[in-house]
Amino acid sequence: MKNDSRAVANAASAPSRLNSWKEIAGFLDRGVRTVQRWERELHLPVHRIGKGRRSPVFAVVSELKFWLVTSAGRNAINVVDREGIMHDSKGRKREAQLAASLYQLAQTIAESSVRHQRQAEALEKNILALRSRFSPRKPK
Repeated sequence: MKNDSRAVANAASAPSRLNSWKEIAGFLDRGVRTVQRWERELHLPVHRIGKGRRSPVFAVVSELKFWLVTSAGRNAINVVDREGIMHDSKGRKREAQLAASLYQLAQTIAESSVRHQRQAEALEKNILALRSRFSPRKPK
């Protein structure tokens, strides 16, 4: 990615949710078709409302930022796979194994991070609901 630092810098001023391909592309500083290709080929974390290719989409900024950070590792694995590591020396095989392990670890961390964020948001909602429910009522 040519301007990863610029895309990450956009995150500070961006909303927490992007509601169209155009907004997602603007956040990543790319074209809409490039972002759609990244969804297909590189598993860009985009969520669809409904079913089908033409259904509306949205993306969570925190998921996109994490994808930006971990996609470099994912792309490195694709390069390693293309080089035909299975026919190279033991050192190259070990390098490929470590890269695959790193990729799996990054995936696990990403999934856990998203899950924990959703749990934290749900807990925050529950706390606010309990506070409003048990707050002392002011006399009229």
